[in-house]
Amino acid sequence: MPLPPKRVRRDPTGVRFAFVLTLLLSTALPAHAAKNLGPISFVSNRGGQWDLWVMQADGSNPVNLTNDKADDDFAEWSPDGRRIVWTKGGRGPEGELWVMNADGSGKHQLTFDTFSDFNATWSPDGSQIAWRSLRDNNRDIYVMNADGTNVRQLTTDPASDFAADWSPDGTRIAYTSLKSGFYAVWTMAPDGSDQRQVTPDGFNGALPGWSPDNKRILFADGFCDTCGESDLFYINADGTDLIRITDTPENELAKSWSRDGKSVVGDFAKLVPSEKHLAKGDVAVWDVATGAVTKLTDSNGIEEGHADWSQSGRPALAPSAGDAGSAEATAPGTLDLQPRDTAAWSRVGGGVANIEYDLPRAGRVRVRVFDVAGREVARPVDEWQPAGRHTTLFAFGAGPRQVYLYRVECGGRTTSGKISP
Repeated sequence: MPLPPKRVRRDPTGVRFAFVLTLLLSTALPAHAAKNLGPISFVSNRGGQWDLWVMQADGSNPVNLTNDKADDDFAEWSPDGRRIVWTKGGRGPEGELWVMNADGSGKHQLTFDTFSDFNATWSPDGSQIAWRSLRDNNRDIYVMNADGTNVRQLTTDPASDFAADWSPDGTRIAYTSLKSGFYAVWTMAPDGSDQRQVTPDGFNGALPGWSPDNKRILFADGFCDTCGESDLFYINADGTDLIRITDTPENELAKSWSRDGKSVVGDFAKLVPSEKHLAKGDVAVWDVATGAVTKLTDSNGIEEGHADWSQSGRPALAPSAGDAGSAEATAPGTLDLQPRDTAAWSRVGGGVANIEYDLPRAGRVRVRVFDVAGREVARPVDEWQPAGRHTTLFAFGAGPRQVYLYRVECGGRTTSGKISP
């Protein structure tokens, strides 16, 4: 894409460099395709508490669905895209299953058992819900009617069983179990019978998610206290043809597919080896064929994750003003724009770099400036901004000639430039 014409202005304080660039919110999915794939639910503490949000499949137009004092988490869309089941009250005994309409209305409670209930999954006809419940100090899979009646226990072994996912054809439920001595993905019939191990021992596979064609199961490896980071894989439902999706030093967890089966959405966090912990989490999309990742959220100091992709294709959110009409598809990946600069350097008064950027959609924006050694020297913008043109300033002091680099980030995508006297 050609760089827009550069504009240079002067003011009494020194030289002002103006860089005009367009930050294209490219994703692993073109904008028009993302709209056809339906929305993504996720949890975020951006409001100072854990609440549920919904965004478009390209990360745009986030909408808050819950805003209460209780922790809200582990949302899953109903097959028809009209309802969302989730856990309200956190992971402890206060955690109960609730259901609401896709727009956040009509909230009502399903379980009243004072157990820890989460990881809910719908049957493909929407008539039943399976979930994990902690009872008698053991995690097991239960199932009930979608109105909360007729609760039945499906797993009864003393090992932990959790993270259930109902197959699209309704004939199997995948789940995570420790019954072999290792975390592994298993499947069973909807009545709890015919339990079969799918992933091998020692792999520590967990968090299964069925592909839309009912043939493959997505999961993450390294699911143990001493395993370090996790990567993404998929495997045939009968345990054959184990395929790796990612092989990175980051921690990746995902169990939800796009409805076309080409992408998966989940949690992304960098590993901090020196401190032996994970950095903050964000929501990301991975291309199943290539493993390429696109972060959908990337807000400073804000944790986000536990994403679920609606399989119905039903648009749950009204498009933002910037999304009206057709959108031009853009290539995936990072856009590295290097603005040219011919402005003079003021050794007396220093100068001001005037960085202008266009946002096709609203989002959390971060503008950072670095010296040539890669050290961050300024962060003039770190906030949520609406769509449109924005301007920020970076004032550099008088002194020896120095080159600075800047980066504009929004929605997990970046574009960069150089402040060069």
